[in-house]
Amino acid sequence: MEIYKDTGLNAGTLNEAEGMQDWSAGIKVWESILQRSNYRQISLNFGKRITFSVLGWISPLVSSSSDLLTAWKSIVNFFPLMGDMFEYHLLELSDGSVKIVYKPSATWVEKSSVTAAMAVEHAMSLTLAISGFLVGQKITPLKANFTYGVKPSDRSFYQDIFGNVSFGENENSLHFSKETSETKTVSGNQLTYEFMLKLCSEKLSGVQRSAGYYSKVKRILFNKESYYNLKIEEVAAMLNTSTRTLQRNLKEEGYTYQSILDEHLVDSATTLLAKPGVQIQEVAFILGFESAQSFSRAVKKKTGKSPTSLKASIFKD
Repeated sequence: MEIYKDTGLNAGTLNEAEGMQDWSAGIKVWESILQRSNYRQISLNFGKRITFSVLGWISPLVSSSSDLLTAWKSIVNFFPLMGDMFEYHLLELSDGSVKIVYKPSATWVEKSSVTAAMAVEHAMSLTLAISGFLVGQKITPLKANFTYGVKPSDRSFYQDIFGNVSFGENENSLHFSKETSETKTVSGNQLTYEFMLKLCSEKLSGVQRSAGYYSKVKRILFNKESYYNLKIEEVAAMLNTSTRTLQRNLKEEGYTYQSILDEHLVDSATTLLAKPGVQIQEVAFILGFESAQSFSRAVKKKTGKSPTSLKASIFKD
């Protein structure tokens, strides 16, 4: 419930069968978890103890794959069904070994480098955990690489999970032997795999068709942490398009630039007001308002509540 308050999420939105949360919610969740647990290695433990359910639609496809290489490809190829702030890449090397590369988006790294690193660790430890479930034995990579460094005292956490670990490398990756990649799964089922492959392919096509300018504009606003200081002309330039084209595309998706600005104001105000001890004057300043009064008028116009009432309702809920 505390994380719900921090992020603006609720049980209803998370229970939508076809729902996909906005990418910014993922960053907020990680930040909340880190702040409330004060445990930097929590992401490694999440990965070790996670279940297949975290993969959503991809889960039955992965579990019915015939071998680990096919299972890894299932995750890499269909991860866009999970979100667009993280990428997997799979490379089959000339010696038959396999490398999986884990890459959070540049926006995530710029916005919150620590939680981007935590997401990488979660994804990498998750790969090992799921692989172990699939074949009924512990899976250890030949090597694990991380682009960032950690305290010498923390390295044992990573060595316990990944074995041979290097930090400060040019990519986040797991390198597996040919023998490991060819290991047969205990739950492989060709009929289930073919059915889920078709279903996931159809869903992926739908996601790719619907990925439009609304999400791109939201990402820019979130990354810049701004409200009034970004004009539509500036956003259009960032997207390498004209203002008129951006307006037309947003209209086709059912939005206007102003409606997205309004939504961004409410999202940002709600997130900031949920922080313990924050003052309304501070939030007004962060969001670019000249005074607390002008901020209050804008919030009340968009939500029907004053910032004071909105803050009270957040903590009451």
